[in-house]
Amino acid sequence: MTRTFRLSVQQTTCILVFLFLCIAIAGCTGTPGSLQPGNNTGKLSVYFLDVGQGDSTLLLFGNKTILVDAGETDMGDRVVANLRKLGVTRIDLLVATHPHSDHIGGMQKVLAAFPVGQVLDAGVPNPSPVYEHFLETIDEKHIPYSLAVQGQTINIDPALGILVLSPPARRFGNDPNKNSVVLRISYGTIDLLLTGDMGGEAEEALTKSGYALDAEILKVGHHGSRYSTSSAFLSRVHPVSAVISVAADNPYGHPHDEALRNLKLAGATVYRTDRDGTVLVRSDGISYSVTTEKEAKNFWGTVTTKIPSENLTGTTPSSASPLNMTVPTLPAEINLTLPTIPSNVTVPVPSFTLPPVQIGNASSVHISAAQFDAPGDDRQNLNGEWVRLTNRGRDPVLIAGWTLSDRTTPGIYRFPAFILLPASTVTVYSGTGMMNDTALFMGRTEPVWGNSGDLATLRDGAGTIIDQQSGSGPA
Repeated sequence: MTRTFRLSVQQTTCILVFLFLCIAIAGCTGTPGSLQPGNNTGKLSVYFLDVGQGDSTLLLFGNKTILVDAGETDMGDRVVANLRKLGVTRIDLLVATHPHSDHIGGMQKVLAAFPVGQVLDAGVPNPSPVYEHFLETIDEKHIPYSLAVQGQTINIDPALGILVLSPPARRFGNDPNKNSVVLRISYGTIDLLLTGDMGGEAEEALTKSGYALDAEILKVGHHGSRYSTSSAFLSRVHPVSAVISVAADNPYGHPHDEALRNLKLAGATVYRTDRDGTVLVRSDGISYSVTTEKEAKNFWGTVTTKIPSENLTGTTPSSASPLNMTVPTLPAEINLTLPTIPSNVTVPVPSFTLPPVQIGNASSVHISAAQFDAPGDDRQNLNGEWVRLTNRGRDPVLIAGWTLSDRTTPGIYRFPAFILLPASTVTVYSGTGMMNDTALFMGRTEPVWGNSGDLATLRDGAGTIIDQQSGSGPA
């Protein structure tokens, strides 16, 4: 059985207007989800693979392949078989969320079966033979290897936004679960949050950060443990669909009642690999569908996942759109189904064209002030460093996906979904705090700007320079 979600043209138009008013009046900064029924044959396919008491998520986007974890050692062959059934011949990005064997045990089979373009790892020291063998194989195969750090972006496809939300540069000790790689993946207006085994201190820190966490689809942390998926965290994510990777009758009692209760109170529909088998999410960037292996007939044989771009219907979100969060262009005409009418009455079916959506003029935004040298000890006063933006125009400006850079480092901060109202300012602080309609936070643990002088560069989502500002001491 497939559960799908799509907005009609009328609903889309109304929601866009409502979203604009919501942001303009109340300072709302969230991104709309697609919650209405409909079919979906989109470019993005996400398989939450059934690997027992482990974790493995496969993302297929056009001709790009991303594999996040590969289950326990005895699940490696199953992961490889599933990928081959889907026509995978290469893995562009292989992510190890943390070094526990139920997440990386199957990696050896994967590395032996497919060429891998690059590996992203949490990099938490761990003496286990499984992890040591994993690192040795990567080295032997000369696979490019990088450590995940909060704020990092991964460029796999211009239309797919991949942002590392955790772990921070200053790790949570040596605890593998707390330092799990957390990814927020965005395609158009649809977001997925993959959380590894994150919970506890790390989840709390991310909840309090200024990063956008909202996501329609949540991969529940730590197999539904009571130590993850807190109500505070869910209040930031607002998931519509939640997937728990778990084995039936596992010795840990996962998923715990506390996590299930929090998900229910949050209004999320829960899918579990122990009951549903592999769970498939497909999206065209404006809507998504959920299909389960247990309920769908010929689940692996009827789903075409790697779709050539020239065969896609509709328009892929532009690579120039900030964070690729601009609503994708719909087909020029969409026929609306009318209520049943008598057979002897002929009524023409109207068609509608969705007007283009534009919010604001980027040229009206500038860096109005900056303080690079915080008063006192920078390390104890991170929020004493800041950069202020002002909208001098008459229209609101959507700055989602814009970046701030210092003199030497591009993209040290990427803006979440945020609209800067006319004659308004927003200050970007280097430290942590709760974001609101006048303040955003980088979430850094070390000073960002050079005390003796630096250069702040503001770029839009396409990388075009909007403004620059130099400065040094306290304002």
